[in-house]
Amino acid sequence: MNRKTLTALALFGILGVIAAVVLRQPQKGERVGERPRPIPKIAPGSFDTLAVTKAGATTVITKQGDTYRVTAPVSYPADENVAKQAFESLEKLEFGDTVTENKAKHAEFEVADNSALRVVARKGDAVVADLLVGKSMGGNTLVRIPGKDEVWQGIGSFRYNFDRDAANWRDRTILKFPQADAEKVELKGKDGARIVVKKAGADTWSLVESTIKIDKLDNTVPSGTVSLLSNWVTNDFADGVKPDVSGLDAPGTTAIVSVKGGKSFTALVGNKKGTEDYYVKSGDAPQVFLVKRYNVDRLDKRPIDFRDKTLCDIAEGDLGEIAVAHEKDSYTLVKGAKAGDWKATKPAGFVPDPSKVTPLAGAFREWKAMGFTDDQDLKSNGLGKPRATITARSKDGKKTCVLKIGDEAKDKINYAVQLGSAPEVYLGAKWSTDRFIAKLDDLKKK
Repeated sequence: MNRKTLTALALFGILGVIAAVVLRQPQKGERVGERPRPIPKIAPGSFDTLAVTKAGATTVITKQGDTYRVTAPVSYPADENVAKQAFESLEKLEFGDTVTENKAKHAEFEVADNSALRVVARKGDAVVADLLVGKSMGGNTLVRIPGKDEVWQGIGSFRYNFDRDAANWRDRTILKFPQADAEKVELKGKDGARIVVKKAGADTWSLVESTIKIDKLDNTVPSGTVSLLSNWVTNDFADGVKPDVSGLDAPGTTAIVSVKGGKSFTALVGNKKGTEDYYVKSGDAPQVFLVKRYNVDRLDKRPIDFRDKTLCDIAEGDLGEIAVAHEKDSYTLVKGAKAGDWKATKPAGFVPDPSKVTPLAGAFREWKAMGFTDDQDLKSNGLGKPRATITARSKDGKKTCVLKIGDEAKDKINYAVQLGSAPEVYLGAKWSTDRFIAKLDDLKKK
């Protein structure tokens, strides 16, 4: 091999070594080694306490074995799912790049010292992590270490895991039990009213005792009570409220649900707070809660509310006549031989629009009232002289429903309704009643 060949091979080898070294070197701007982090990686189980400061108020959540507890500003069981997600979110936290080192940007990015959401993780008294959690941007979350100017990109949107006040860290459960295990429901009123019903079937109940006569039960009432109480949660907490304010020393309503195995669950309804909330509590437990009126209304029942509320039950196919007495807009409709064929016998010359009559004819099938008026006096509910009377008759004449419509109820969404000559005053939904007492011109075929 001559000198030129040896020189070329040596040069080629040197170039190969240089190329290998160059190729193994990072490109300009390429990161070498592990990605920098503002705090060390947090291992699972390396902290047992979270202190979260929002709007100047600090909530402390402590992990105790497999459970979590709020230990400040009050001592109370934590919402297990909420606390667990917060702890795990911190353990899984990864970081991207720094976004800025400009201190003037801290307020814009919601990581300023005086306003940021602050999250401190501790193991005993030792601080494991201290973060100011800022706004979400581009699917990630901005964070900063107190005392440092750099704002970092936290991977993922996780601010919601910590952005809670004390009440929203606490377990909001008032009562909880398997709905299917309910066997008996008892409701007691402050005035001595009382009713007890027991489970008779999958969706049926039977009367055990009542302070008023009940011929037929409305099964939806005890079922609704069980449904509500089996997973009853609060809207807010009423810490430190006095019994004379809450009214829970002499509750307006006491509800008791007995379940399989002999255990029972008790709910107490006290005074109203403002226009939308009530004070409530469970059994002998000291904690007082605030629950919205619409939920309390589902529980705050009297024995009369357990009565069947059927106003009429005539299937459309069986209906033969609809008559409405409503001053100058009175009318009588009679079913023809064909389906949907309705003719007016009153007033003379009136021709109804079939598309308007069909919904009326279908309304008499299992037409139920919404409830009963607080005041059961007929005259005070405008039933001494009803604004309208709706009558439905079956084709065979075996069924007749007479509904007398009185005054608008206080809630503005119902009318007072009397069924025939019965003494009870029902609450009938306006939307289902108004279509019958519309102007004749609205029912007329155009």
